[in-house]
Amino acid sequence: MRAFLIRRLATFVPTLLLITLMVFGLQQIVPGGPAEAIAGAGSTQESIDEINRQLGLDRPLIEQYTSWIGNLARGDLGTSYFSREPVDTLLARRLEPTVLIVVSALVLALVIGGGAGLWAAARRRHLDGRSVLAVSGIGLAVPDFWLATIAAGFIGLDLALLPAVGYTPLADDWVQTIRSIILPVLVLSFATGALVCRHVRSAVGQALDSPHIRTAWAMGLTPRQVYLGDALRSAAPAVVTLLPLLVATLVGASVVVENVFAIPGLGGLIVQSVDNRDYATLQGTVLLMALLVLILNFVADLVLARLDRRVAA
Repeated sequence: MRAFLIRRLATFVPTLLLITLMVFGLQQIVPGGPAEAIAGAGSTQESIDEINRQLGLDRPLIEQYTSWIGNLARGDLGTSYFSREPVDTLLARRLEPTVLIVVSALVLALVIGGGAGLWAAARRRHLDGRSVLAVSGIGLAVPDFWLATIAAGFIGLDLALLPAVGYTPLADDWVQTIRSIILPVLVLSFATGALVCRHVRSAVGQALDSPHIRTAWAMGLTPRQVYLGDALRSAAPAVVTLLPLLVATLVGASVVVENVFAIPGLGGLIVQSVDNRDYATLQGTVLLMALLVLILNFVADLVLARLDRRVAA
C-alpha cells in the first residue's frame, strides 16, 4: 500500500503541473484580450498597449507563466482584471452554491441511480429491469440545457412551485437555500443518475454471474443478502472508479445549469470571465475545479486500493 501511495503521489505533481499549463493556455484560446474589453470600443492602440503593460500581458508567455506559477506557490491566485478584487475572494464568494448543488446532485444520483441499477441487474431478464435500462438511456440522451430550460419554465414559472432563478445563501435563510437549489440539483442528477444506473447494472450483473454468487444462492442466502451483500460488495470497486468521472461531469454541467437558473456560482463566474476576457479569474476558477477533480481522483484510487488489494500490488 505504501508503494502504491508513493506511485500515485509521483504522478500527482506532474499532472498538476500539466493542468496549470493547460489552464494558462486558456488565455491563448479565448478570442480578443482583456485590454480591448477594458478600454472599450473606439479605444486607441496606445491605450490598449498601456493596459497590457499595466496587466503584465506585454511580457513573453514563458515569463507570464513562471510568474503565475510562483504566485500560485504562495497561494496568490492574482487579481481580477475588472473588479480588482483578489481572485480567491471571488472564488470563496461563489463556491457555496456550486458545492451545494454538485454534492447534492452527486448524492441523489448515487442513491437513486445506484438503487435503480441494482434493481435493473436483479431483474435484468424481466420487463421492469429492461424498462429501467431504457429510462436511463433517455436520461443520458437529454441535454442538460434543454432539461434546465423546461424545468425553470414549467415548474418554476408556470406552476410556481419552486424558484425559477436565483440563489439564497445559507446564512440568510437555509430553507430558501434548499428551495433555490432543488431544480438545479434535479436537472444535474438526471443524466448523472442514469450513468450511475447503467454502470451499477453492468457491474452487479457481472457479479451475479460469478461462481461465488451462485455458491451463495446454493447455500440458501436470501435475495437481500445476495444483492445487498455479496453482489454489491463485488461491484463496489467499479462504482468507486466512476466517482471522479461523475464529479467532473457534474462540475462541467454546472456551468450550463447555473447560468440557466441564474445561480451565482463558479459556473456563472466562468461565463462572466470569458465575456470580460478576465484571464486571471478564468484561470483561477478552472484551476480550482480541475484541482478538486484531481484530488477526488487521488482519493478514489486510495479507496479502490483498499477495496481491491490487486490494485495496490
